[in-house]
Amino acid sequence: MAAETAASQTPAPIPTWTPIVYVVRPGDSLSGIAYRFDVPIEQLAKANDIDDPNVIAAGQRLVIPGPTQEPTATVPPTATPTPEVPPQLEIVDVIGRGAPGVETVIIANRGRALSLTGWTLRDAQGNAYVFPNLYLASGAELRVHTGAGEDTPLHLYWNRETAVWAGKDMVVLADPDGVMYAAKQLE
Repeated sequence: MAAETAASQTPAPIPTWTPIVYVVRPGDSLSGIAYRFDVPIEQLAKANDIDDPNVIAAGQRLVIPGPTQEPTATVPPTATPTPEVPPQLEIVDVIGRGAPGVETVIIANRGRALSLTGWTLRDAQGNAYVFPNLYLASGAELRVHTGAGEDTPLHLYWNRETAVWAGKDMVVLADPDGVMYAAKQLE
């Protein structure tokens, strides 16, 4: 009986943190990475001996720091955090270039569903379209029209009178933090 009482009072094992290593991609920022993994930027910088949070390089390997608080009873003993899979968006094409009434950027979501609210579609000259409150399903294709029209879930309208995409321009799709997730060089 005494052995049963001692066994029932043994605390549950404390979950261990499995370190996550993230490889910096072109267009990443330390603040964007910190946001993606829900870690304070100061903690991310300290864990990777980064003195200037504005200086990181593509290909750099960052250790994402683990939780600093003691786990609670609601956390299963075998739980390990799983990082959010980065969006996999592609700028498929820009059609009707130079004609605002038909000029359209086609974007495909090749990964998980995500909110594009506050994201931007921009060119090299600083023209930027800011996405409204929009949720893009996995596998969906979205069209952003330069000209006028009424937004639908898969067709958005910039309502410009002039064309945006001309010459050897660059089309960039970035999140609200400015992290670039898709780009296409126009020829």
